[in-house]
Amino acid sequence: MSIVKQTVYIANQSKQNDLKKLLFTHLLNIKKFNGCLNYEVYEADDDELEFLVYEEWASEEAIANYKHSQEYEKFMGLKKVLVRREEILPSF
Repeated sequence: MSIVKQTVYIANQSKQNDLKKLLFTHLLNIKKFNGCLNYEVYEADDDELEFLVYEEWASEEAIANYKHSQEYEKFMGLKKVLVRREEILPSF
C-alpha cells in the first residue's frame, strides 16, 4: 500500500514566485526518484502565498531513501528562506 503525504506551504511575503519555481522544479526532479509514485503542486485559489504539495510514495523505505538524498538536502536548504509556515497534514 502506498503512503500519501500532503504539506501546505505559506510563502514569505513577496517570495511566492520563488517558492512556486522551487516547488515546480522539485516536482520535475522528484518524480524521477525511485519510489515516488506521484508528486503534485497546487496553488490556492484564494491566497497567492499558499501552496499544497501532494506526494505519494511506494513505501516508508522510499521516503527514507529520498530524505537521505542530495536532492532533499538541496530542497530543504532553499525552502528555508522562502517559507513562512509549513503544515504537514495527516498521512493516509
